[in-house]
Amino acid sequence: MSDRHRIYDERINIKTENTRTFYDERAKAIASMANPYVAVLLGDQNPGHAEEWNRFEKQFILPELQISQTNRLLDIGCGIGRWAESVIPLSGYYCGTDFSSEMVETARKRNRVEGKAYDFYNLSFQETVRQSAEFYKGQFDRLIVGGVCMYINDEELPACYEGLLPLLADRCVIYFTETVAVERRLTLDECPSEALRTNYDVIYRTPEEYIQHYKVFTDAGFKVREQRYLPHLNNEKQFYETDRWYTLLER
Repeated sequence: MSDRHRIYDERINIKTENTRTFYDERAKAIASMANPYVAVLLGDQNPGHAEEWNRFEKQFILPELQISQTNRLLDIGCGIGRWAESVIPLSGYYCGTDFSSEMVETARKRNRVEGKAYDFYNLSFQETVRQSAEFYKGQFDRLIVGGVCMYINDEELPACYEGLLPLLADRCVIYFTETVAVERRLTLDECPSEALRTNYDVIYRTPEEYIQHYKVFTDAGFKVREQRYLPHLNNEKQFYETDRWYTLLER
């Protein structure tokens, strides 16, 4: 594999349309996958990892969100509705957005709950925050953004975070999680992936970079409740440079 596909430290743009196509195709192929969570959590080489990550988040992160029938939750990067399946029954209103139309269609098919208020919209992060609170029929007091920002170029990311603030209620809990670079920022530019059987575009920022981005929230009154790595599952050599990292913020 040529080094030109792996760029360290430099800030370069990835081709986000490639990412949209990548997830559209994964949604279409979900029936052939070992479990549906592989479609969004990846780890095709070890499908059990997706189930373990999903189980950890539902057992340990979900209770931290303290969701009740009075809460309105926005899930950006909802994918196949992985969070929706747990949140819709608990919340007063759930809204999932994703830039992959195929993912959104899959989420709608997998989450049909009578008597509950929820919506799925085919919107990117950028498009989600361009809508007003009136569009969503009110502000949100719970927010999940998972595995989305690593597909957004640096020039667009600050506006995504800043655009969230008008959509969030005075009292609010946020859960951010991304795959990050453990030591050095790493960008994969149309990088051939044997595990995924396709080329892959992604920006692995360091936790320190995300901490700087989250300053827009701490400046707006949010406090960091928790910030750490998720359980480490990938021990294969090709994954030693990255890991999954999360932050819980509360105001």
